[in-house]
Amino acid sequence: MTENMFENYTLILIILFYLIGSIPFAVIISKIFSLPDPRSFGSNNPGATNVMRSGNKIAGFLTFLFDLIKGFLPIFILNINSAVNSMLCLLALAIIIGHIFSMFLKFRGGKGVATSFGTLLGINFMMGISAVIVWLIVFMISTVSGLSAIVSFLLLPFIVYIMKLDDFI
Repeated sequence: MTENMFENYTLILIILFYLIGSIPFAVIISKIFSLPDPRSFGSNNPGATNVMRSGNKIAGFLTFLFDLIKGFLPIFILNINSAVNSMLCLLALAIIIGHIFSMFLKFRGGKGVATSFGTLLGINFMMGISAVIVWLIVFMISTVSGLSAIVSFLLLPFIVYIMKLDDFI
């Protein structure tokens, strides 16, 4: 696909990527594993951390994995087909907004951490891995997922700068 082809279908792609982001894997996986709705305990949030709070680590891991993949795969496919970075970032944002404001959950979705990591990995694998490593380090120190996410995303501009990702500076 050429750059013009992406531009001609931008609105359609934004809607499609929003819908992909809206898939509530935490709720789906909880139902498959006969777990309580993740919106009914903990942070009342349909996300991997809350599914993990149910006590089922496999379900929590699968939720994280599927949320990450829904961010990664569409962006990665566009990236290897030569989409420009501005288009990748716009569509990554559509996926993340879909996750946070899922139309399937009355616009009350998750926090978007795993999905955001997936989009970062799809845009630039080393940038995404660096953000995940920061998350892991902070989590090992604090054991607080939310704090780890905040720190990793606050440090993201510095990661981009240090890695000299010219396309993003």
